[in-house]
Amino acid sequence: MIEFILPLFGRFHPILVHLPIGILAFGIILVFLSEKGTSKHLDSIRLAFLLGGIFAVISSISGFLQYQYEGFTWETVQFHFFFGWATAIASFWLFYEVNKANSNPKNLKLKAAGLFGLMLFTGHLGGNITHGEEYLIEVLPPEMQSLIGYEIEPEKGLVLPEQGWEELAYYDEVVQPILNQNCKSCHNPKNLKGELDLTSFDKMLEGGEDGSILTAGNAKESALYSRLVLPKEDEDHMPPEEKRQPEKEAIELIRAWIDLGATKSAKLGESNIDTETLEPFFHRVEKPFYPELAVDPATEESLSNLKAEGFFAEKVSETSNWLMISCVNFQSFSDQDWSKLGAVKNQIAYLDMTGTQVTDAILDSLNTLPNLTVLKLNQTGISGDNLQVLNENKNLKHLYLNETKVDLSSIQALKEHPLLEKVFAFDTPLAEKEVSEKFKFILETGNYQLPALPTDTIVY
Repeated sequence: MIEFILPLFGRFHPILVHLPIGILAFGIILVFLSEKGTSKHLDSIRLAFLLGGIFAVISSISGFLQYQYEGFTWETVQFHFFFGWATAIASFWLFYEVNKANSNPKNLKLKAAGLFGLMLFTGHLGGNITHGEEYLIEVLPPEMQSLIGYEIEPEKGLVLPEQGWEELAYYDEVVQPILNQNCKSCHNPKNLKGELDLTSFDKMLEGGEDGSILTAGNAKESALYSRLVLPKEDEDHMPPEEKRQPEKEAIELIRAWIDLGATKSAKLGESNIDTETLEPFFHRVEKPFYPELAVDPATEESLSNLKAEGFFAEKVSETSNWLMISCVNFQSFSDQDWSKLGAVKNQIAYLDMTGTQVTDAILDSLNTLPNLTVLKLNQTGISGDNLQVLNENKNLKHLYLNETKVDLSSIQALKEHPLLEKVFAFDTPLAEKEVSEKFKFILETGNYQLPALPTDTIVY
């Protein structure tokens, strides 16, 4: 009946360890507040070092019991254990030094500082055990990590290909990466929480202190799954509430693997998992919106001249040399003003000529902008008769022709454009009729109508 006492006392270690830390820190502060050769605060300093030493001993004993009953390896805790006892001994030694003196002993501040350093290092080792050796380091910028000699590679977790995922080895390429990211820090050969190692299939089959964690074919009866779906506030929920929690889709993948038989040979495609569950883990390479080319930055003189003419001219981002040029404050811009953009023609990726005086003649000039990606010709005299010349702007992705005279034949001239993604033609002759023809790009003509609701006819 009383067998639970020692394991319970061991589990109090994370609580008890804060007592000596607080008491000794208080005593050390009093040391530095005291003047040399005086007895001020001496009684309080004696008591702080005595109580700090006593509670350091109690904490060390509870820590040893936690090691014995919680599955930690000796290699993991040994230095923390030895330095914990060293802290206790140093506390008693300082108590002895202060107790035999009638005033603050010589070099007491230096000795107290040494105790403080010892206490900090011991606490750091304890933090490494509970949170991992990289707990403090991982939040530092990569440059600072390198400076102090660390190169941390975080667990990447689950990444799936969009094609061929059905042939993936379910355990090795799906389940194990999930466990590595969410469970490995507490269940590994050095930190055997619950005497459970989740770093390999064979170790998982061995189970932990409560026996097997897998019941093949029945996820609900398997601790590996059932603990994941417990409420976070439940003490049996895993991972602990303060730790990183796996995505619900990752938990569903573990459930399906266990229900499939929890074997090492199963393929992901053999399960009842749908692509919606796999969606968050698909590997996608995000293509940059603007061209992947290196261009020289526009000169400050060129930008100043543009702004002096009335153009809005800025970089599209702080890390890019591509320019955004707008005529929002230069509504008198016309075909004849095109030459004013010549100095930055290679850098222009975004050009907005909305509301200006340009005509179809400007389209031939646009060929000189090799990296043009977004073009806005809203509210201009563009009729669209010569719109096919924009096929030469190979990087063009978004084209705005709202409130112009473009029609269906104008847009058809762009259907072979290599990169065009969206064309906007609101309030145009094209928008007045229903377009059934399909294009490779998205054609937006507006005139959207919401379906009528029964409540729309209610008179209050």
